[in-house]
Amino acid sequence: MYVVRKGGNRNIERIQHDMEDVFHALMSTGRPIRVRIASGTTPAWRPPVEVYETDDALVVLVELAGLPENEIEVVLDDSVMTIRGDRRPAACEERRTVHAMGILYGPFAADVYLPFSVDHDGVEAAYEAGMLRVRLPRAAATRISIGNDGR
Repeated sequence: MYVVRKGGNRNIERIQHDMEDVFHALMSTGRPIRVRIASGTTPAWRPPVEVYETDDALVVLVELAGLPENEIEVVLDDSVMTIRGDRRPAACEERRTVHAMGILYGPFAADVYLPFSVDHDGVEAAYEAGMLRVRLPRAAATRISIGNDGR
């Protein structure tokens, strides 16, 4: 797993993705939301995500069972954290009859929009027992002095 920081403002993209997510959620009954990894790409599935805030950080939990740690990508920019990857089905060479199919495979992505500025140097990520946990500490406020420079 690796964390990449990139800059930029994606407000229009955020609105478009939110609208697409809402539309797909309304149209599907009981099915996971399909999301787009990037403009013009194949739709992906969105893993279950839990986001909560503590006094000093935003904590994101993502359920990604069956994935090796090195196949999870976490990208952090100024206002969005994106988690993505690709879960491949277990190889099965023998002929089989499927009775139930509820595990999603293929590319996945989840965007988490940050409600406050994050201290990028203090971000911590851990992956254990199929759960990715990312802790995004709140950035300290910058104090600006206002003084008389003699004019």
